[in-house]
Amino acid sequence: MTTSPSSVQARRDALSAVMTTYLDALVAHDPSRLPLAATCRFTENGAEVPLGEALWQTIDRLDSYRVDYTDPDSGQIGCHVSIVENDLAGLLAIRLKIEDGLISEIETILNRGAPLALSMPPCEGLWFEAEAPETRLDRETLARETENYLDAVASSDGTKVKFNPDSALRLENGTLMAIGPNDYWPYPLKPIADEDSWFFAVRSSLGMPADEQLSTGLYSFITSYDNARFPIIDVERQIVFGVWNFRRKGTVKGVTFRGKYYPHMERTQFPNENLLLQAFKFRNGGITRVQGVFLNANVYRAGTGWDQRG
Repeated sequence: MTTSPSSVQARRDALSAVMTTYLDALVAHDPSRLPLAATCRFTENGAEVPLGEALWQTIDRLDSYRVDYTDPDSGQIGCHVSIVENDLAGLLAIRLKIEDGLISEIETILNRGAPLALSMPPCEGLWFEAEAPETRLDRETLARETENYLDAVASSDGTKVKFNPDSALRLENGTLMAIGPNDYWPYPLKPIADEDSWFFAVRSSLGMPADEQLSTGLYSFITSYDNARFPIIDVERQIVFGVWNFRRKGTVKGVTFRGKYYPHMERTQFPNENLLLQAFKFRNGGITRVQGVFLNANVYRAGTGWDQRG
């Protein structure tokens, strides 16, 4: 039996309404407003804490940026939203699982002090567009191709992942990290004064094909990935919302790019890992957008907080 488009949209709208309820309760510092399952579990930055503590006590307000990623088939929704906490801008990623109308899982990752949080570019409409049925990858393939991206980053080998050849853009914590030769710039970039820094090298790589950029070794400080999960997969829109750790052993000191040596960032020079909640948009079988929020330089092998729960 084929599900009607109106029925799918109604379920998307219902999931987004639950996310709105969650965000309203968060800003009101009042988790009692939420329809919670008795077994509901809440994590912030990989740590399980009682609902009502942590960001629930310190958030000031939401800002204008919000993107929802809905999966009507699994009853889950992801969200990226800009916030202000104790007068400090931040970016928040959220995953909610809804069962029988009740929230059973709440997973959040917060990047405090994200410098671009209050000046995020408007969300592109392609995130809400259905892809042509004949071009769609199934759930299993979308998950596999997304994990290929993680492997490509961790091995500095862009040949392991398929990008859309016409357009591929990546935003991480609001910062433009990759843009294809045919893409438009989402916002004007400020000059980087230190021409010997890793940041200058990355800026110089913008405009390269996405697979070639990954193969430069600019991200060689990422030495492995772990705990990858892809709980939200939207086949109609070809979107994957995934969670994982990028691990850094602290043993890779720098990279030679276009004949010049650049030392990696100081925070990559000791064992730690990133915790990420990122969204991927596929078009014509290849990744065309990556955007998300991550916690930087977390404790080495800290995990995601959900690693033993499937």
